[in-house]
Amino acid sequence: MRNAMSDHGTLSGMRRLLAADFARILHQTTGGKPTARLRRLMHLLLPAMQVAILHRTAHLLHGRGWRRSAALVADLSLRLTGASLHPGSRVGPGLFVPHPARVAFCATAGADLTLLPGTLVGPRDWVLPDQPFPADGPDLGDGAIVGAHAAIQGSVAIGAGATVGIAVCSLRDVPAGTVTMIAQRQVRSPRRPQGTIHGR
Repeated sequence: MRNAMSDHGTLSGMRRLLAADFARILHQTTGGKPTARLRRLMHLLLPAMQVAILHRTAHLLHGRGWRRSAALVADLSLRLTGASLHPGSRVGPGLFVPHPARVAFCATAGADLTLLPGTLVGPRDWVLPDQPFPADGPDLGDGAIVGAHAAIQGSVAIGAGATVGIAVCSLRDVPAGTVTMIAQRQVRSPRRPQGTIHGR
């Protein structure tokens, strides 16, 4: 697989990232079934695709030093979709924000990131879109899922394939391939025998 980070900072790279975003959104909404061309094109109007287009544009502008223009695009995303992604956030291909209402993101993430409604991912002290990207933002691995109304704050690492569950507030690292839940305050690892539970 192409190194996702190599696609950041160039117009051609942005097009590749958007193509991957569109392919994932299409797969998630159709289940991978063949669809008519017109229906495929209509997916460009979905809020999830609007979030991807606006963030990729803002990130490109931010990377070229046009922070004010990038902040304006990020603000447009907030007004149109309800999602606020810091322009400096580096996100790999396959970004999927199905319901972007009240999503706030200021972090680094790998491929196939999923952000559900009401999520907050960023540093302890939030920064505005026109400010430099913070050094203490979270780092999310490939395939990470942030559940509805969950929060990830500070310089923490969320492993590849990990899920931060609904309404969980995570202030420390989450191992790869695990699911963090708030109700039981524990982490379940699917790689261990069924019934094995590690307390948080």
